[in-house]
Amino acid sequence: MVHPVYLLYREDEFSRKIYYPSIRRCADEDKVLAEEEYRILREQVHESEGFDIDFTKFRCAFNYLPVALDGDDEFGGPGTNREFMDRLSLGSLERFNETNSTKYEFDKVIKVNHHLSAGMMFYITFQAKLPSDDVSKEFQARLCYCSGTPDYILCQLKPEKRVHSTEAAYN
Repeated sequence: MVHPVYLLYREDEFSRKIYYPSIRRCADEDKVLAEEEYRILREQVHESEGFDIDFTKFRCAFNYLPVALDGDDEFGGPGTNREFMDRLSLGSLERFNETNSTKYEFDKVIKVNHHLSAGMMFYITFQAKLPSDDVSKEFQARLCYCSGTPDYILCQLKPEKRVHSTEAAYN
């Protein structure tokens, strides 16, 4: 289940003291209405289940935001954001390995999106590989972090992109 998208601030509403790294800075002629940004974000969240969002398309701030992996910890866990996301990814991968009788080894976090719900909901994309294989595979993990405890909801190999055209499917 994917949490509904909602607008936090329009571009001209938030204080300049607040810095949203997800806000795109562009010329006035590139602006689209907040309603159009909302439609685009809803579509991206729906299609990717919250994992693949192109935040460079937005000038407004929505409830879905990227995690600055190289920033200081802003989520209550010890260490940096990257160290915290590494630990959450490892926990997800351990559960995946137990459930699927595999032995994937964690490699690195690629990107993380989040939004506030009952706790902080994280959508983590990371890489892992089997010891017998040098090829890393992408995984997706969804979890809710509340009161210092992660609730692991999903960990899966990242699905292949769907083909939307019958023509492209035959090429």
